[in-house]
Amino acid sequence: MKLTNEQKNIINLVMKGRKNIDIAEEMGYSPATVKKRLSALYKKFYVTGRTELIYKVLCDKIV
Repeated sequence: MKLTNEQKNIINLVMKGRKNIDIAEEMGYSPATVKKRLSALYKKFYVTGRTELIYKVLCDKIV
C-alpha cells in the first residue's frame, strides 16, 4: 500500500502515542485537519481507530 510522506508522518506520531493536538502542532496543521487525515487513514486501512491502525501497520509492516 502506498502512503504519502504526510501519512507516514502522522502514523509514526500516532504510534508514538501523540494526541491530535500534539500532531497538529508538530506538523503545522489545525487539530481538525489532523482529525480529517486520520479519518482518511482509517478508511484506507479499513479500521475504526488508532489502536487498530497501529496494529494493521505493524502486522503488514507498512511503516
